[in-house]
Amino acid sequence: MILTKDMYVPALRWRQGEYQALARLGATAKDRIVPYITIPEVEFDFELWQPKKTVQEHVHPFAARFNAKWGQRPAWVGVHPSISNKPMGDGRDIFTYVFEALRAFQANAVPAVPLDAFPAMVASIGAIVAVDGLGAAISIRLEDLMKPDARTRIEGLAASIGLLLDDIDLVIDLGAPNFEPYNAFAGALIAAMRKLGDLHAFRNFVIISTAIPETFKDVAKGADQLPRHDWLFYQALLGKMPAGMRQPNYGDYTIVHPEFTPVDMRKIKSAGKLVYTAPTVWEVRKGGAFRDNPGQMHDHCASILASGKFSGAGFSSGDDYIAKCATKTKGPSNQPWWKFVTINHHITHVLDDLSTSGAAP
Repeated sequence: MILTKDMYVPALRWRQGEYQALARLGATAKDRIVPYITIPEVEFDFELWQPKKTVQEHVHPFAARFNAKWGQRPAWVGVHPSISNKPMGDGRDIFTYVFEALRAFQANAVPAVPLDAFPAMVASIGAIVAVDGLGAAISIRLEDLMKPDARTRIEGLAASIGLLLDDIDLVIDLGAPNFEPYNAFAGALIAAMRKLGDLHAFRNFVIISTAIPETFKDVAKGADQLPRHDWLFYQALLGKMPAGMRQPNYGDYTIVHPEFTPVDMRKIKSAGKLVYTAPTVWEVRKGGAFRDNPGQMHDHCASILASGKFSGAGFSSGDDYIAKCATKTKGPSNQPWWKFVTINHHITHVLDDLSTSGAAP
């Protein structure tokens, strides 16, 4: 699996809105993305004050659903830290369980391991790559990248799982940093990346980040805009990188903050909102509590259509639904559905960005 210059890496937690967004992409769009999928944490039942499912119940459907929604297309697969050391019902660890199940579907899935992986996880990943022969991804956080021993630790982890660097996909996960000023942050990041040595030694090289807020409580009701700092910074980074230095493929967390956690909906009424990706901003339409007035989504969609930023009903599955909701030929559905709508549009828009900007390796 080698990423080409115009390919995109959306980082997705495997929940309904995310996997439906992937499944409903057009074939051309699917060919240009390799998702970085994380099996998410178990959701919490605030009424019973216990997890909604056991780890077994939560993880077991993953392989069959991955096959149904993504088939044999390539993807990286990781596990959320909150469950990564939890055993399945038969005692196997999650990575071993999932990849054995994926193997039955002949999935083109590559394990993604964090730089600080604990020994048992490293052993499991080593066993998986020995059987599948598809290599592995190593994910490194910004704080670890800035340390002087980053390269040594990456090489040590690669050796521990039985791989050379040319079978390693290096994924730098910036999280949600303060991107501004772009040039200053780019300079610091380039200096840190230089210390990793020759970046061409890795099979693939990706940077993932986000500028989406963890909560939209400070976003004004009505019409508002949020700068796409992650995308704007990426372009500034490429412009500042010296000649000959390997440029990373672009990745982001779409329109969901990576640290987002479900809240007790008995106490908090989530606002009805539409987060619509435009060239340099997210157009946000936000109203009152969704449960009290689902019909507000018709107005939010109509506002996007009237904004001059709408990409057209034929742009993506998400855009088609927005256009129909604006004219009330489709209903307001539910909040998970709007995650599918907006992520599906976002992925398609980023691919368009990459095609038109030339900002790629």
